[in-house]
Amino acid sequence: MEKIVVKTAVKTVLIILGILVAVFAVFNFAFPQHMATATESIGNYDLAVKYSLLRYNYTKKCEDLARCFEDSVLLGEDKYILEYGEKLTAHHDYAEVCKVKNQQQSGSRFDYSHWVNSKLAVSYYNTGEKSKAIALATEDNGKQSFVYGNALMSLAASTRSSGDVESATAILAALEEIHPEDASERDTLTQVISLIRGFVLNASTNQ
Repeated sequence: MEKIVVKTAVKTVLIILGILVAVFAVFNFAFPQHMATATESIGNYDLAVKYSLLRYNYTKKCEDLARCFEDSVLLGEDKYILEYGEKLTAHHDYAEVCKVKNQQQSGSRFDYSHWVNSKLAVSYYNTGEKSKAIALATEDNGKQSFVYGNALMSLAASTRSSGDVESATAILAALEEIHPEDASERDTLTQVISLIRGFVLNASTNQ
């Protein structure tokens, strides 16, 4: 009698586990956006990227691709940043997504397009594509403005931290060709130029 009770209990447990696994599997694939949110909340951005990508593969919407990119940035994985960032900036709805993202940050100096290009440029730099990184950053910024947090600023910081005098010299040349109309942007540019020029001069002196 006891064996029958035990066997019945075991079967019941196995059935319950099977149901739970099935429910999880269905939720896992049917609602990847919710799984992405759950994994983001616990800091597991590796899984979050995968769930965000699954969601994008279902919808092909630019906002879902943007989430793939953003989770990749939080993960800090250059390979993913480049893969999804290049797809994001090439998406036909990218400009609209940038507009929405900027509206969500109204009142701040945040610009989503500059932020994306900044992350892309640094990832190009980190993976050895330094010329491509500098070209992207220079094109993104232009010569009439110097928005805070732009790609050239990010690359300047990367070259200093890595001791890369050659790239820093190229960035310094690009910075010196910029002439912002906004006074605060001019001040920021002056500070960045001063830091990079000092770094290059010190490196040259110590050679």
